[in-house]
Amino acid sequence: MKKIVCAVLIVCLLLCAAPMALAKEKISVDASWSVLVPASPTSYESFTAEKLRSTLSEVFGADVRTVTEASGNYIAVGSASSADVSGVADNGYRIKVIDGNIHINGTAQRGLQIAAYRFLEEFCGRKVYTSTITVLPKAERIRIPASTDIVYEPYFEYTETDWRSPHDLEYSLANGLTSGSNRFIPAEMGGAVCYLGGFCHTIGGLCETETYAESHPEYLALHNGERTAEQPCLMNPDVLEICTNNVLKILEEEHDPSAPLQIVSVTQNDNQEYCECEACKAFEAAHGGARSATMLNFVNQIADVVKEKGYDNVAIDTFAYQYTQTPPEGIVPRDNVIVRLCSIFCCMAHPYDEACNSSFYNDLQTWSKICGRLYIWDYATHYLHPCTVMPNFGVIQRNMQIFYENNVKGVFVEGNYFIDNCDTEFGELRAYMISKCMQDPYCDLSSEVNGFLKAYYGKGWPMMRNVIDTFTRSAGSFDGHMTFLYSSWGTMRPILSATVAQIDLDFWLAKQLANEEQRANIERSELCWRWWKANAAKGEFSHLNLRRADNQEQLYHDLLDAGVTILQEFTYEDLTAIDRDVIRYAPPDFWHVGAEDDAEAQGFIKVNKLVEKFPPVLAVYGYIYYLQNM
Repeated sequence: MKKIVCAVLIVCLLLCAAPMALAKEKISVDASWSVLVPASPTSYESFTAEKLRSTLSEVFGADVRTVTEASGNYIAVGSASSADVSGVADNGYRIKVIDGNIHINGTAQRGLQIAAYRFLEEFCGRKVYTSTITVLPKAERIRIPASTDIVYEPYFEYTETDWRSPHDLEYSLANGLTSGSNRFIPAEMGGAVCYLGGFCHTIGGLCETETYAESHPEYLALHNGERTAEQPCLMNPDVLEICTNNVLKILEEEHDPSAPLQIVSVTQNDNQEYCECEACKAFEAAHGGARSATMLNFVNQIADVVKEKGYDNVAIDTFAYQYTQTPPEGIVPRDNVIVRLCSIFCCMAHPYDEACNSSFYNDLQTWSKICGRLYIWDYATHYLHPCTVMPNFGVIQRNMQIFYENNVKGVFVEGNYFIDNCDTEFGELRAYMISKCMQDPYCDLSSEVNGFLKAYYGKGWPMMRNVIDTFTRSAGSFDGHMTFLYSSWGTMRPILSATVAQIDLDFWLAKQLANEEQRANIERSELCWRWWKANAAKGEFSHLNLRRADNQEQLYHDLLDAGVTILQEFTYEDLTAIDRDVIRYAPPDFWHVGAEDDAEAQGFIKVNKLVEKFPPVLAVYGYIYYLQNM
């Protein structure tokens, strides 16, 4: 009997001890803690400390103090911290619990700032989902594992995307965007990597091709037997001198010697008018027949001069784009040259390491072997049809992993930069996914997406997740592939009517559970689905539906109400001037001024007017359509 009693007592003691042991494994941080800074903090340390202090005060609902001498429990920042970062790469950080206190330290210009935002996200649950939606749970205390020792080194030195929220400073700091192209990041907040003089397609201006078109036609590209100011001749020594002098002029005017990195873009104009003179052809032939050879040789020589002038924190940037995508043989970029490889011809329905993208992937691998500073210019919207569904959610993370695994140092993902004039899709979600994958290509992206959906769309977020997952599974047009450059609005494979009905139901249910702001977000995202259905003649836009024309007209007015003025990149339409017959009877793909004179649009108008007048014809026509699209 004594043995039984002893055994029971031992079990009870163990059960009581378990919570105590678990409690000892975590430290509890509350408003009694302070933020410890050095006696003479730098502006950078002061900014970071204040960010921690003010945010923790908001979490706890009580003021947290900043101190310069340790007293009680504290969070030590910067040089006040004992976290060793001597072996951490530039702009990396360490968050470590030492003797029951928290030490946060970083390297180079941005490490400390990145560490503070990571701490607030990791342990306080602070998420900046958009420029207007920040989630910050309130609590009396937060608990942090006593064994915490987080070391982070950036995956990329340069990160950029240009949707709406990424223009916001706080969003950019919280989500790791480091470029200065779309935001100004002051030095005390870590600074930014800036392009000087221009971001892209700069070579015509730098070489002054228009200026010398008449006086020196030999400076211009010889294309199809004619001189053109669309591109310069890259083997002409005078052109090189003109361009070099203009690069140096930009540096004299804009260079900041204290900046972490500054870039001057020497990049081909956005056309196919490359030079075919004998000198250019001979040089390219000697380097594997790659047209990138003349461009890289040209840029290398400029980079040499820039380095000789002492601009040690400056790199010269050029493109591997369209006709310059393939790397040359026997010539490599200088150490201070950036090559930006562009994915313009890629299938956006499949990751870049799959067979359909083999050309790009092979060039990526080759460039990565010869270029110490390889950047990527990627794409994440449908420029010919920005109102339609762009279901590339499934490749965003894998592509970012591919970039990192191939030694890419910087990534720019071009988004819908005209979103203020054409916001009909999932731009805020896509921007957040891209930003998170740039911070960490191996993050739990599914969890990040769920968190965003809850904050942005409300209680009906599981339905919105269903919609996005269905779109993702359906990505790729009739042939299973999708490019933004030449493909039609048909970004998804034919979808069964039952699936269309389910997506419609998911949107409807999500709206019923949303507040006013969330409902507006859902309705805006739904516009791209309605646009797709109107072109595909699905759902309420089916030819079986007697109200099809009315529904198209309603879609048109909803687009106007949403502020849509662009239906295609580079085109600002007066949407109010579109012919009403086009709106009612032609698919939205034909919605532009003057479409009423288009023969194909006229065909749609005549047929749909006819079936509208004769419901029996409508029924027969619709039945045939239904059979074809089951």
